[in-house]
Amino acid sequence: MIHFQFPSLFARIRTRASFRRISDEVAWKIVIALMFPASLMPMASSVVRVASPLFRDAFQLTTESLAWLSMSFTIPFMVLMPVYCRLSEMVGRRRLILAGTALFLVGALTSMLSPNFPVLMLGQGIQGLGVAGMTPLGMAYISTIFEKHERGKALGTWSSVGPTTASLGPFLAGILIFVWNWRVAFVLSLVAGLLALAAVAKGIPPGYSHVQPEMWRRFDWLGVALLACAVVSFFGYLSSQPLTGVASLRDWRLGLLALAFLTLLIGRELTARNPFIELGLYRFRLFRLASACAAVRMMTMGATGLLIPLYLVDLYAVEGIAIGAMLMINPLAMSLMVRYGGQIADRWGSRRPLTIGFSMQLAILLALFYLPADASLWLLGCVLAAHGLGVGTMLAALHRIAMLDADPSKSSIAAGMYSLTRFVGVAIGTSVAGVLYQQFRDTGSAPLEAYKYTFLCFTAAAAAGLLLALLMNEGRSDAKPQGPPAQGRAHA
Repeated sequence: MIHFQFPSLFARIRTRASFRRISDEVAWKIVIALMFPASLMPMASSVVRVASPLFRDAFQLTTESLAWLSMSFTIPFMVLMPVYCRLSEMVGRRRLILAGTALFLVGALTSMLSPNFPVLMLGQGIQGLGVAGMTPLGMAYISTIFEKHERGKALGTWSSVGPTTASLGPFLAGILIFVWNWRVAFVLSLVAGLLALAAVAKGIPPGYSHVQPEMWRRFDWLGVALLACAVVSFFGYLSSQPLTGVASLRDWRLGLLALAFLTLLIGRELTARNPFIELGLYRFRLFRLASACAAVRMMTMGATGLLIPLYLVDLYAVEGIAIGAMLMINPLAMSLMVRYGGQIADRWGSRRPLTIGFSMQLAILLALFYLPADASLWLLGCVLAAHGLGVGTMLAALHRIAMLDADPSKSSIAAGMYSLTRFVGVAIGTSVAGVLYQQFRDTGSAPLEAYKYTFLCFTAAAAAGLLLALLMNEGRSDAKPQGPPAQGRAHA
């Protein structure tokens, strides 16, 4: 009996060690530690969302200009996601997370002390630079240390910190703004950053990154510059009025510039020996569909994230703590569903939670369009809660399907490309929502009508997401068998 048990036991240990190389206890400690830096982006976003009506009044901004405050965070955050993932191959994930957190703290302090709107935008940009790597590096860590059938639960647990933070953040920010002013609200970001530094330094042991220092000499810095120029030009075209004075979506100089940079970028990445953007990943059907679904989901979230705080102030005249309380409903409901959505995806596949989530997102946008002028805050709160349940159901399922066929040696790259695509969606949603609302107002629509028609426009995005979700079939994976991990020195 003993003779037969030892070989099978050894086989199980060898298989598990070759995949994870660490115990369950250490793996879950890493997940918990990663939740702290993952909370930085939603915390920073919560502070800005609650304070955005005050920024609009204090700096005399249009809604379209206010959207650029969010964009000043989102653009560097988005562009640097794949950069962080490539850099992690040179210096290690742990070091990059610590360095990014320190940079985030600098940005939060700059925002707190900003004397005018341009400096406030600068502070937001520095914060975006700092937290750009938190999501893809966290996904890469988890995808490396958990087997495929466990990833949904692990990713769901890790992802739940985002909506949980986003639910507490607005309420706490509302209290600080009500008692003092919007500058004091940035204390929340500072505290979150300090906690993240301590958690990562203590909770993530060194040695779980394959570092290849020689890649510094081969890094695609030109590709990074082309991507940044393409992104800035594109979003400048979408919302050109505050930048060039030409009506948004009509400054063809910026549109042609964006197209030229994009063409140069694609040509560069297809021919470079070591491209920092792996365009070949989009040839895989599941990765392509997951990225598109995530972008559409975030597009509608970006739109509602910009408009709902202004909607509350303009139509319900709420302020301070009341705004914070209302804005915590959506992410709180989302946090209740994230982990459950991941477990559903582990058991039945990602298509089911995605179909449910997009159906609910479509229904909520229609509900916001049909909501009567005399609707109570309670009814609006129910709508926001339902929206949170819908988008929460999708989050871990999307992370799981995007990383399902990723080669462990390329998990950082895949996570970075997926995250880049996601946040292209939120940036488009934010900028387009600001443009649409301002155009409706400029053509004579009352505030309520302008909000309604803007929400209605985004139902097309939710419908597209539902169609993409229905096409998601995990049985039709076209990924090649995974090879051995890339060789490199394990280092933090």
